[in-house]
Amino acid sequence: MKMKKEHLVILKKEINAVIKRYGKQRLIDEYETGDFLAADKTKDLQRRFCFDLLFSAELNTFVPDSLYPYLNDDHIYTALKSICPKVTRRY
Repeated sequence: MKMKKEHLVILKKEINAVIKRYGKQRLIDEYETGDFLAADKTKDLQRRFCFDLLFSAELNTFVPDSLYPYLNDDHIYTALKSICPKVTRRY
């Protein structure tokens, strides 16, 4: 994983706060059953779920200022997969 450990710690803390706020099982169920905006257009459910959680974490300046200078979306996704729960399409 190319992400710096200190950045991974920040992501994990903020994403876990989002999961706690909305409820882990509720989030998983919504995504697995397609109960989210543009579910019918989503090709990679896990990727969509991970990046939606990242967006919900409201790290609006952290991501572009701290992560994108040395990472791309694939690197960030690798880190997100290690943090976010797994989802499996049921729709």
